[in-house]
Amino acid sequence: MELILAPIEVLRLRLTDAFEGWASRAAARSCALSGGSTALVFLGALKDCRVDWSRVSLFWVDERAVPPDHPDSNYGMANRVLLAPLGRRAPRAFRMPAEQPDLGGAAIDYDQVLARELKGGPLDLAILGVGEDGHIGSLFPGRPALMAEGRVVAVDDAPKPPPRRLSLTLAYLKQTRQIWVVVIGEQKRDVLQAAIGRTELGTPLDLLLSQAKDVTVFTDQNVRQT
Repeated sequence: MELILAPIEVLRLRLTDAFEGWASRAAARSCALSGGSTALVFLGALKDCRVDWSRVSLFWVDERAVPPDHPDSNYGMANRVLLAPLGRRAPRAFRMPAEQPDLGGAAIDYDQVLARELKGGPLDLAILGVGEDGHIGSLFPGRPALMAEGRVVAVDDAPKPPPRRLSLTLAYLKQTRQIWVVVIGEQKRDVLQAAIGRTELGTPLDLLLSQAKDVTVFTDQNVRQT
């Protein structure tokens, strides 16, 4: 695991540089984005990237069960901050159809999209935020979805609204070739330090850092790597 510690303004620049380097290293690249308040930091950083977006395909780590134009939609935020400003340069974007009444069916549909577009393989990159409780995507501590197999899971018991969501599974996320975890704010310092220090292995963040292949943490918090 690599730890990048800097003020938010510097982290934005580091994320921009890192994404430009990542996007230049292969003919085509797949990247999954998460939502939440931290997304505003990395989406703004990606908007400033000088990359050939035609080589990038965007997917989503999770989505709330709302229409894509709803204020709470993770896709909607990415569309406002990143896709719409890029205009005709915008990459291909495969949003999660979480507004479907049949959430289980929507999970199957997105699983098939991932299987088709990635030819059965893993994602190249996932950019994740973290909740104060250590949740990633819509995988929350102690909830059944955390143990789901396959690529995509329907969530109907999220402890924060809205309760109904779609999420990539931990089993699938930890196969990702590179994972960037963006942790902003003092209220998340303790859960991040616990995960880095391996003092407990209970939250989704703990499990991800201990099991994923290649993780970089970008944070503005003064944590120690042991």
